[in-house]
Amino acid sequence: MTEYLFYQTEEMGKDGISVDPSDIYMPGSGYGFFTEKSHGSSLSFSLPEINTGFVPAAGFGEEIRIKQEELGCYMDSKSTYGDIPLSFQAGVKAQGNYLLSINLCAEEDEPEVLVFVGRRQLVFQGSLKAGVEWNGAFPVSVCDFIPRGQTKRFPDQAIKISVISRSVRIKKLKVEPWIGKTIFLAGDSTLTDQTGEYPYAPNVCYGGWGQMLPAYLEGDYTVSNHAHSGLTTESFRAEGHHEIMMEGIGKGDICLFQFGHNDQKLDHLKADEGYRKNLMEFVEEIREKEALPVLVTPLARNSWIDNGTTYNDLLKDYAKEVISLGTILRVPVVDLHGKSMELMKEHGMEEFKQWFYPLDYTHTNDYGAFHMAGYVWKELLDLGVISASGREIPVWVPSRGNAWLSYEKGEHL
Repeated sequence: MTEYLFYQTEEMGKDGISVDPSDIYMPGSGYGFFTEKSHGSSLSFSLPEINTGFVPAAGFGEEIRIKQEELGCYMDSKSTYGDIPLSFQAGVKAQGNYLLSINLCAEEDEPEVLVFVGRRQLVFQGSLKAGVEWNGAFPVSVCDFIPRGQTKRFPDQAIKISVISRSVRIKKLKVEPWIGKTIFLAGDSTLTDQTGEYPYAPNVCYGGWGQMLPAYLEGDYTVSNHAHSGLTTESFRAEGHHEIMMEGIGKGDICLFQFGHNDQKLDHLKADEGYRKNLMEFVEEIREKEALPVLVTPLARNSWIDNGTTYNDLLKDYAKEVISLGTILRVPVVDLHGKSMELMKEHGMEEFKQWFYPLDYTHTNDYGAFHMAGYVWKELLDLGVISASGREIPVWVPSRGNAWLSYEKGEHL
């Protein structure tokens, strides 16, 4: 167990590692705050997929300044255009699952606090009262990863945590090995751990439902997300992502598969042909590991015809095939396609755009990803795949403005 202390006190250094605001995570440093200086220090540090998942937006030149007081370390940057993540990264001796226990303090009432771990996986969304010390514990998976645009795997041996708020202080962070069940995810861009730019605004940030799922699990499971943009049931294996996932999965773990968006672009991966064959192989391989395979129908697109009056279901064949395979193979099926399509029809094309990235009808923003993760979580409960006694679905509604987008366009939205 390693404990990092971020506050000023005479006891600093006696029971843990004292963290100073000047400690920036750099090659060979071991631990420190991950800032714009970290991004440019090496190739591996410039890849958000194996770091905190946050990158500064193009043209944003405001320097991240960190201060320290008796309550802890905090951000001294009150950006006009949005929120800046306070990110910390620390090396670990070996890959595997770790439990991150964090203590936060709010100097003033905080209406919304977000905590992300790993590659921008949301684990907490809520509010904090002034003067109240809050603590939470979240498991995180550390493993090799093949970043976007790369053909080889990069070793990952660091834990990461990011806090977004107005003035919350990080007081303590404890890191220790964690033994528990892991939910593995395989799929495409609609559930991958999407990179987020800062200043951060959820409505103009790409989000995959897989990176929002941990917020519903409340520390009962860790999530190891191996979904990537552009992947099919074929390229997931061919490009090496499948191999990394299979190295980590073990007895009692759970593995969710959601493909279709890119399979439908290739003639040999028709729903009842290559797509079906590949999914059947995945199911067999997971069962050989004594883990539980779960099939997820592809997230529906916000696609319409007849001037937005008639819904155009572009993925119906793939959703139908997944449901059929679930029956034949006796595999649990989460019908995310049916649920998301039902909501789109209920609200209509224009109203539902608020849950998608601007001018995109396939990829959700962070708000939309959060809501889609909620439906996946609820169906996993109903299917008996996971358990959560008396837990209610958390709520995260659009409340932040398009500040950074407005700044770029010279507009006030």
